[in-house]
Parts: sequence; structure tokens; C-alpha cells
Amino acid sequence: MAKECVTVVEIGSSKISAVVAQRGVNGIVGIKARARVEYAGFFEGEFIEKALLEDEIKNLFNQLSSVYKKPIEKIYVGVPAEFSKVTSAKEQLVFKFKRNVKDSDIQNLSDYACEKLDVEGMEVLSVNPIYFAIDDNRKTTNPVGIKASKLSAEFSIVLAQRSFIQTFNRIWSKVGVSQVEYLSEPLCEAMLILDKEERERTCIVIDVGARSTSVAFVKGDGLTNLTSFSMGGSYVTSDLSEACGISYNDARNLKKEIVLSLQGGQNDFYELATLGGRVVKIPLSYANEVVCYRLEIIAKTVNECIRLFAKEYVPYYPIYLCGAGVSRIRGGKDFFAKCLGRNISYGVPPIPAYDKPQYTSMLGLVDAVLG
Repeated sequence: MAKECVTVVEIGSSKISAVVAQRGVNGIVGIKARARVEYAGFFEGEFIEKALLEDEIKNLFNQLSSVYKKPIEKIYVGVPAEFSKVTSAKEQLVFKFKRNVKDSDIQNLSDYACEKLDVEGMEVLSVNPIYFAIDDNRKTTNPVGIKASKLSAEFSIVLAQRSFIQTFNRIWSKVGVSQVEYLSEPLCEAMLILDKEERERTCIVIDVGARSTSVAFVKGDGLTNLTSFSMGGSYVTSDLSEACGISYNDARNLKKEIVLSLQGGQNDFYELATLGGRVVKIPLSYANEVVCYRLEIIAKTVNECIRLFAKEYVPYYPIYLCGAGVSRIRGGKDFFAKCLGRNISYGVPPIPAYDKPQYTSMLGLVDAVLG
């Protein structure tokens, strides 16, 4: 039996997207309506044209309501990595006598972890266990029902900038939304693409978007570290536009033709039909070099993030690549892996018709909400 529909909003670095979805027969996610607006985005945790956000959100909801006719009273909003922070806390309970661990014990540990937390300008989005341990320090992912006299845990706490939440709360009230719940976009993404067995050891999820890239370390049911920087696939487009002397929109079309695995000679070209009606020949090797130059910079920065946050030797950590910034460039993943000096796999939603890296962020949010 199909369940109730939910509305989810993703605040991307170049566009804001919304979907109305529900969990249908056999647990399959069904998209009932979708909308998106392009906007100036954000840079280093600040919106570039903040004053225009309200009009862009109104446009988004007008698009959505033209397809989905029912009133939308509650929405779920993803908070991007650039407006987020991850910290951790260890807590312990000692029981008067040996007994079975209860759900309420875990809730108490989680509450204690939050009570001590005070980060200026940030609000708690989620508290998730990285691991639990019982009497003999034996680690487990689920201690409920296990007999013990002591229970300890390490929690991952994801925080969001209070200014981000306040900004959007004002906007939602003006578009008539009465209830809002904020979710960690990187956490939801990781929980969607990684199964429980994979999360027993540390995994790294890299999301290269249009103007922002995030690097998340994932273990258990939480993030152990999270960082981001303002660079992504749109920088490749800008480089092509400048280097080839073509418009940004023509550079977008050229990027679709790029195949990084091709080794071009002097007489090999990409033929581009410009929006002005001309056909321009771009030397294949030159265009590929331009793309590779930017991807190398992004990969180098990702490697610096990994080295900065890894607590132990990392070459054995599995790496998953999400987002459209690299994945939509043919040969992009293989070149990116070469730059990182690591094997990488695509992180894709386990959902038919949406099993592509560019859908992972939105569907991670949808899956988290639908449960």
C-alpha cells in the first residue's frame, strides 16, 4: 500500500530542487512531482545573492504546485556540507546490576552527548552512533537486548549553521509552509549508498557538485569527519569557456562532448554547434587538457582533505564518488581516480531508474524521510 507523500528540498550549489515523493509498492520510491530553479548559489558558506533567495524559492514552489495540486504544509530540507560541521562525543552508562540494554539507555547516552555540546552559531541536526561497547569493551552496532553492566558509545553529531536555518525559516513562512525539518545532506547521502557491512569500517564519500565539493568520512551510522570547499564541475565549464573563447552555455555543450580517454592528434577536433549557429572546431587534445587541469586541482584538494582528517592510514578506505561535477564527464571518474592515486567507485542510489551519481544527494534525503 502506498504511503503518504513527502516534500523534500535540496539546496544545491547552483540550483535548488524540490520533489514530492512516496514509498510505493515493494518499497520503491515514486516521484510524484519535481521542480528546480537555477540561482547564484553559495561560496564558502555564504549565499552569493542572498536577497534573491525568497523569489527563487517562490518560483520553485509555483513550479511544484502546478504539478502537485495538494497543499504542502511540511517540508524536509537538506543542509549542504558547506553549512555544516561534524563533531563527536563519547558517553558511558554504568548500571547498578547486569541487565539487558534498552532503547531508552541509548536515548539517554545520546541526550548526554548533546547536553555538553555548545558550539557558537550552530544547531544540532542529528546524533548518530559510530559504535557501542559493552562490559569488556566489545564493540557492537546494536547493543539492545545484550546483557551488560556497562554501556559506552561514540556519537557523531552533525551541526548546521544557525544563520542558514534562520534564513530559510523566514522564507518558508512567507511561502506558506508551517512545518520544516532540516536534515544533513552528506549523512543522508552516505546512508543511502553504503550498506551496514560497508559502514563497519571507515568509508569516504566524495560529492563533486557544480560549485562545491564535500568529503565525508563515514563509519557506523554517522560521519566521523566532514569538510568541503567551493569548487566543482561548473569551474570546468568556466575554464573551457575562457580557454576556447566561447560562451558559458556553449562550453556546457562542449563539456558533454569531452571524452578524456581519447588521445587526440593534430587533426582531431571536437565540432561544436554554437548557440549562434556557427560550427566551431576545438582541438581535442587542448580541450581535454583544459578539463584535466581543473579536475587535477579538485582531486589535489580532496587529497589534502583526506590527509587532514584521516586519523589512521587511509589507502584501504573505500572511496565513493557522487554528484554530477565529475561523473557526467566521460572518462572523468577514471582520470579523477588516477589523480587521487586510489580506486574509486560510483556512489549510486539503489533505486531503479535513478541509479546515477547525480541523484544521490536528493534521493538520500528522500530515503531518509520515507524510512
